[in-house]
Amino acid sequence: MMTDYCKPLPENILSIGGSSTNNSDLKTFLESKLPHGDKKEVNGEFKKVLVLAAQKSKQKKQKPVRKSKQYLTAKERRTLGLYRLPKKGLKYSSFLPLHSLWTGYMEELLDLANLEKGGWAPNLNEETRQLQLQMRICRADFHGAAVKVVGATCSTHMGLEGIVVMETKNTIQIISKDNILRILPKLGSSFSLKVGEFLFTVPGACIDSKPGERATKKLKNKFPCEF
Repeated sequence: MMTDYCKPLPENILSIGGSSTNNSDLKTFLESKLPHGDKKEVNGEFKKVLVLAAQKSKQKKQKPVRKSKQYLTAKERRTLGLYRLPKKGLKYSSFLPLHSLWTGYMEELLDLANLEKGGWAPNLNEETRQLQLQMRICRADFHGAAVKVVGATCSTHMGLEGIVVMETKNTIQIISKDNILRILPKLGSSFSLKVGEFLFTVPGACIDSKPGERATKKLKNKFPCEF
């Protein structure tokens, strides 16, 4: 048996876009069906405005992943391939702007123009200015340098030349004009490089460390660079 609470609503209440008359009919309907104690709350409920778009989601925010402050280990760097360059697809012409930047960097670092004005001339004497110049060269970063192998224990390395695209502790990687990437050991090799009108020859043993370490650590040994 259907009770009064289960009867369908009148058509005028269910119509879309109802006016204030529909609201009054709905209030009347609710007041007639609700207990006497709940009738006072009908007007308050009709005054409420529910904006669903403004309601915040109850989903829990994911905590950001904690990042370790430690540096990558040598094994992790090797796994990520940070010390490897693709052997194919590199072009010599792509690194010419890098070489141009390196030339400006070395001219500013060595300041050869002011040395010449002060009476300095290339020599191998152990004078203060000469030792300071050698120290600057051995501490310099060689990424972008145009080098040539002028001495090597391996005869096949003699005469190879190109732009340094990567330097590690024990090797330098150069890209030659034939667009071939070559890896050369520092120990047992000597490299010549040109800065301005001066040609320097640097033994690989003098730069047998990482570029960042050479720039920050104090070098105690003498470096027999040739000019």
